[in-house]
Amino acid sequence: MSSFEFVFSLFGLLLGLSLAEVLSGFGKAVKARRRVHIGWLTPLLGLLVMLDLTSFWTSAWQMRDALPVKYLILMLMLLFTGIYYLAATLVFPENPDERPDFDAHFWENKKLVFGAMIICNIPSYVIDYGIGSAFLADAFMVVIAIIFMALLIAGLFLRGRAANLILLAFLVALYPINSIYGFYDA
Repeated sequence: MSSFEFVFSLFGLLLGLSLAEVLSGFGKAVKARRRVHIGWLTPLLGLLVMLDLTSFWTSAWQMRDALPVKYLILMLMLLFTGIYYLAATLVFPENPDERPDFDAHFWENKKLVFGAMIICNIPSYVIDYGIGSAFLADAFMVVIAIIFMALLIAGLFLRGRAANLILLAFLVALYPINSIYGFYDA
């Protein structure tokens, strides 16, 4: 086992727990669907967070040969995976029965979730660029990254249910576009 694989096992575990947190929220929502109004906003935000977590996981693996395994790098990875975990815990209400309208929960937490995603994605793009990743060497992917970041920032300020639904749906759709284009191949 290489030193990166040893370290990555810890961060893979934290990212996996983050995914489990969102999936657990989905599960609780489905179980409570007769007692609460789930809507579309919170589930789409959950899907977006899961897709972003998965892309971060893939990006970390792609950077394995470029990032030295040093304490500072470990602390930064801990910071990023911790931020992702926090975002994952905020997507769905802890106890659906105490929060009968998930849309209200979305409005209370969306800025924190979008902010966490911005905080984690900017350094990822900077590192990709710094190590000469094929991702940012491609002009099309640079445009996609800029659009993605602009939309995340817009998510902090965008008001209105319909506007947020369109934003979330578009952000979610960017992941299959990137996947088809081949960025997320490990």
